[in-house]
Amino acid sequence: MTPLRVLLLEEAASLTSGDRDRAYGEPVGNMQQIADIYNAITEQAISARDVALLHIATKLARLSKNAPHRDSYVDGMAYLGIAYECALADPLERKGAA
Repeated sequence: MTPLRVLLLEEAASLTSGDRDRAYGEPVGNMQQIADIYNAITEQAISARDVALLHIATKLARLSKNAPHRDSYVDGMAYLGIAYECALADPLERKGAA
């Protein structure tokens, strides 16, 4: 029997490489677009990786109110993978990549 954590990871991978990819474009570019909009509105400077991490923060906050909410776990896993892709795509963030 496949462990639940593996099923959740597979679901997260499927979501970010399937329908959502087609609907919103590839995740790194989408996170950068969100960062660009945020930066224009706030005159701040956050990165695409920061946006993905903020989405994770949203999922963590939601889980603090509804611990068994499956979608928040799946989305959190997906955003963590996207944050890593953003880090690899950004030369300023890649310095510490292993």
